[in-house]
Amino acid sequence: MEKVNIVMVGFGRVGQAFFDLLQSKYDYCRRRYGLFLEPRGIVRKKGSILLSSTQRVLSPSYFATDDLHDLAEWIPAITLADLLDEFGSGVLVECTPTDLKTGEPGLSHIKMALEKGWHVATASKGALVVQSSQLKSLAKEKNLLIKASGATAAALPALDLGLYSLAGAEILAIEAILNGTTNYILTRMAEGFTYKKALEEAQQKGIAEPDPSLDVEGWDTAAKIVLIANQVLGTDFNLGDVQVRGIQGISREVIEKARKLNKVLKLFGKCYREGSDSPWKIEVGLALLDDDHPLARINGTNKGIIFYTDTMGWVATSGGKSDPRGAAAAMLKDIISIYWRNT
Repeated sequence: MEKVNIVMVGFGRVGQAFFDLLQSKYDYCRRRYGLFLEPRGIVRKKGSILLSSTQRVLSPSYFATDDLHDLAEWIPAITLADLLDEFGSGVLVECTPTDLKTGEPGLSHIKMALEKGWHVATASKGALVVQSSQLKSLAKEKNLLIKASGATAAALPALDLGLYSLAGAEILAIEAILNGTTNYILTRMAEGFTYKKALEEAQQKGIAEPDPSLDVEGWDTAAKIVLIANQVLGTDFNLGDVQVRGIQGISREVIEKARKLNKVLKLFGKCYREGSDSPWKIEVGLALLDDDHPLARINGTNKGIIFYTDTMGWVATSGGKSDPRGAAAAMLKDIISIYWRNT
């Protein structure tokens, strides 16, 4: 049995979903994996909540087992550094909103956690897009791990497939549908909706954000395929290296032309080389797929990824919950993978 301290930063939809999941899966993780996953504190803009204490620094402890979503007593005086120092080691769960230009605030949080000896499980893409190699070097220096399943494709095990299931095979190319919002819009347009109507419906259902620009302009897909490539292929891409075209304003006529050709339009993230000695390239844009392409029937908010390899042929996976609970489940899986060894 092993006790794992968990400190969370960010308590929006994903953070709340992770906290709820951690509570509901506590006994299961103890029985199945021998792990006591102990939430110690939560940090957000308005302050922090101390869920339990070692009584060394932050005393007395504030232990809350009731609903934290509406709790008013967040304490500004308790900082992330305080919590990390208080409990010494464990996993920082980073759930703050993503800034793809600066990487903040997640970048500062992740650096601090690594410097203080904490592993990281993140649902925030910005830090790893902006300073991937620097953070990987720091983690290696400290003998720590950064896990980012929640930042790449929520519950879709894209990183696990590329890193572990294909070990020993050379990956020749990657293609992926990584954004549920754009895939939903394109699916509804194939069913007869206009772009505007499909987007409005996605927003009404909570699938698309009030400002959907990161999704429909392709930047969310770009960030995710950059993370996957850097982790799986060992590349060092940033967003400036990616050719990005989104789906904003796409007309019904384009969808109809694809249908007449027995093709399917999908927003793709693609990583490939033009020759074995050529550099890797990443592109994001509309792909015209044959009906028998493995990702052609990935519809609605679902996602999918396909790896082309030298020895295993192509290997694809699809599905997985594309919502805050799916991202929370991905981070829980990452935490378990840091500590659990199947003996």
